[in-house]
Amino acid sequence: MTLAIATPVIAVCDNHGITIRTLNWNREDKDSPRRLLVTHTRLDTASRATVQRDPRRFAARQQDDTALSNLYCMSSLTGQVLKRASTDSGWQVTRFDAASRTAWSIDGRGTVHTQTYDMLGRPQSGSKRLKGEALRVSWRHAYTDTCSADANAQKNNLRGLCVQRWDDSGLQTVESVALSGAILRQTQQFLLSAQAQPDWPEDDAGKQALLEDKIYVSTISADARGISLNQTDAMGNQLSWRYDVSSHVKSQYATLSDGKKQTLLEDTMWSAAGQVVEEKSGNGVTTSYRYEPETQRLSAMSALRADSTLLQDLDYGYDNTGNLISITDNTIATRYFQNQQTDGRREFTYDALYQLLEATGRENAGNTTVPYAVLPASIPTDSTQTIGYTRSFRYDDSGNLLSLSHQGAACFTRTMVVSDASNRSRLQNDTGTLTPDDVDAAFDPNGNLLNLQVSATASEQLILDASDHLQTVILLDRNGDIQQSDREIYQYSAGMRMRKQTRILTKADSNLWTVDEVRYLPGLELRRHWQETITGDTVTPQDPTEELHVITTQAGRAGIRLLHWKTGKPDSIDNNQARWQMSDNIYALELDAQGQTISREEYYPFGGTAVWAARSELEASYKVIRYCGKERDSTGLYYYGYRYYAPWLCRWTAADPGQEIDGLNLYRMVRNNPVTLTDDLGLAPGGNSAQPSASEERFQSIVPDLISIVREQISDARQALEGNARVVPENSWWTYLQHLWERWNPLADNPSNSTNKPNEINNETRAIIKDYMGNDSKETIKTLRDALEKMHQAAAALNENSFRNIKEEPYAPKNATACVGTNGHNLYDTSKDIKILINYEDTGKRHLYDIATIIIHEMTHLVLKTKDYCNSQTVPFPGKFDGKSTKKLRQYASQTNSTPLTGADNIANLISLLYYSQACDEQTKSLYTRYKQSLSKSGWREALLDFGGTMPEVSWPRVSSAEIQRRVLPVNSRSSRIKPASAH
Repeated sequence: MTLAIATPVIAVCDNHGITIRTLNWNREDKDSPRRLLVTHTRLDTASRATVQRDPRRFAARQQDDTALSNLYCMSSLTGQVLKRASTDSGWQVTRFDAASRTAWSIDGRGTVHTQTYDMLGRPQSGSKRLKGEALRVSWRHAYTDTCSADANAQKNNLRGLCVQRWDDSGLQTVESVALSGAILRQTQQFLLSAQAQPDWPEDDAGKQALLEDKIYVSTISADARGISLNQTDAMGNQLSWRYDVSSHVKSQYATLSDGKKQTLLEDTMWSAAGQVVEEKSGNGVTTSYRYEPETQRLSAMSALRADSTLLQDLDYGYDNTGNLISITDNTIATRYFQNQQTDGRREFTYDALYQLLEATGRENAGNTTVPYAVLPASIPTDSTQTIGYTRSFRYDDSGNLLSLSHQGAACFTRTMVVSDASNRSRLQNDTGTLTPDDVDAAFDPNGNLLNLQVSATASEQLILDASDHLQTVILLDRNGDIQQSDREIYQYSAGMRMRKQTRILTKADSNLWTVDEVRYLPGLELRRHWQETITGDTVTPQDPTEELHVITTQAGRAGIRLLHWKTGKPDSIDNNQARWQMSDNIYALELDAQGQTISREEYYPFGGTAVWAARSELEASYKVIRYCGKERDSTGLYYYGYRYYAPWLCRWTAADPGQEIDGLNLYRMVRNNPVTLTDDLGLAPGGNSAQPSASEERFQSIVPDLISIVREQISDARQALEGNARVVPENSWWTYLQHLWERWNPLADNPSNSTNKPNEINNETRAIIKDYMGNDSKETIKTLRDALEKMHQAAAALNENSFRNIKEEPYAPKNATACVGTNGHNLYDTSKDIKILINYEDTGKRHLYDIATIIIHEMTHLVLKTKDYCNSQTVPFPGKFDGKSTKKLRQYASQTNSTPLTGADNIANLISLLYYSQACDEQTKSLYTRYKQSLSKSGWREALLDFGGTMPEVSWPRVSSAEIQRRVLPVNSRSSRIKPASAH
């Protein structure tokens, strides 16, 4: 196998099928030697990961037995992680109460977290204590039965819900919820101080004393499915959506608080594959999309103004694995400057692990400085003067950037110094004296970068709160006094930023400060600029010189911002100016309401501005959304949600709060593939909006079939318990078709061929019930019927939105095939809808019926509150018990104080067996017999594989081809259970 064609990956598994080593090979080009990269996992006797090492730490361990591992975990007997120690994010010790709920924790910074619960087990309050500080209550919850909202709880669908939350941003109140779970009305009150962190008292008067009087109200109207129809923000501006019959957004409109209307999205056309083919924006610009027929990847995109002016004409090129290798903008003419030719083509080269090695493109000829920040200071005098550039990247075996070399308007190399003990790294200083031993001192014990400067000065110091959120950035230090230093301050709610305030000391002698503040509300940003004088503890603010309300939304490809000035409108910009910004990790084109260009920006890989042009510097100053469609702060950092990104470092400023969700390197940005991949929240990368991952494409293509199989299995199991199963005595097509007619026609008489009386459970069904439940009494059968009725109702609610990629959920076990929660807690409110996390990559190795059984297993957790008492794949069993026979499963269940109905595998097996036992043709019946035989020998999951794999005339489909899935198991013929055609 040639590495230049395909990169081999070998997974070494233990006897339980759990990966303990992953072998990768890498090289930068076809002439360089191959390097073996080993990722190692050590498991305990319960098959839980205790030690993990990436290739760099694994190699160090081979040379030194005392070398640190990337991650060490110690779990309790019930599987909860009591202690974890990461070389990147530090250590943490957690203690749980008797109900397996988090009660107390401490981390490497010495920060203590405690949590209390009410009598119903609901979270009630949380406290935090930084090392050396007093304990403070950082959040409190109030529920409908414990506050004044109880009077209207039933009317507003609030029974049992958390309706008030006091946290570090203020108070959020939910006043109405739809039956679908969509929040219809919510309010926000901010803290009086943007700088102080609250200590919430129990009494209402004490809480209110910390809050502003102003209440911001946001409302939504939704249809019966919970899809938004209208949204009214806190300033009275309304957004409206219209949908087609497939629930795709068709058009979008805005009505400002003064009554003025604006069309944001006039029309959208979708393909049969669910891809956008054409969008007509409210500014008259029509964007067209073309896709590769084989892969559905975006191959071309063009934007045409109403006067037929072509604004963008992009062609995309990919390698065989979906990495973007070229982009050509055909609207950019070939230019010559300084004996160089430039055009609109950009090219990208990758190593064998798909890390970006080299990028070529064009840049402004004036980019002659080596900036640590990423934006040019001003608009180029002549933005058409461009020259070519080449950027080269080099990484270590753990994915840490070692160097960035740039050849273009300026020639320079940035060198990163990586710690020998972790994946933390710093930019090399001007003297080149920084060593790996010096790196860890630039981070706190939890892995947060403490300073943006290369030298450890107080300026650009980063200050973190008790939750490791960036709280303050010192822009200009004044004698180490934070209160006298220029700074930027942030406040958060549930990890998301709610307020940003920038404070600049204008006149030191009079303590005059210039303040810029942004408040973030649903669909709205409130931006104010004012000055204030501070005398002692007295703050005297002046009236705002500028107050700007920005209505924000996404309309198709474009992010739209409507700028409404309440005061301080610039003379050269119209009020209520609408801006359509088509921005991604490569380009940003900003248009006005007539489709005229406001600004144009092209980015280097990993961020930084290569080409920058705007029609006026004033208009350009109001552009805050830049690289990847994210907001750039005055610090030069980009705010992604859970983390901040430093583009000049090509990495995050903090360790991943999702822990190892994206691998053992907690600082790596989008797996070093910033052209193909994006990261929406700062947790883990995904494909860009135009290019979903291959595994996601595969899984989404089979979702309709999976839902049909799940529904049919549960439905047939219910019918078996009702005695409605039919047995066809002769294997003939005529008898088979007669059976189908009698079974599905509600007006048909009882068939003469039936060997069972109506409502009489056959012997096969009784044998299965007795085997799994211990008896087949009337009470047992009634209990089963009630359980399957609940499952039937839940299956009817399944849709394409019921599944999410498990790797996008920060707190889910990343190696699991599927889950609905962690540490015994559901990730979703099961009273609203079914949400199941699926490992999309893992499903590519499984059969459709295997995946369906896994989904049923997870549904039982949500619907029947089952647990994994008897999961022979993951749960340790006492002694030599292997968890393979139903008798031993029942024995083990009794030891755990469970019943047959509380074990997820038990119910999933029961439903599967009842389903297969009702086969109407001899072929499938014989397969069922073989399934039963295999089950008694090796367990249900292996039996499923044997069910399809041991019969030479049957080849069960895998997820690798949606075309094969539909050909082998057409949805309309599911109920017939005809012998599947062979898949080739």
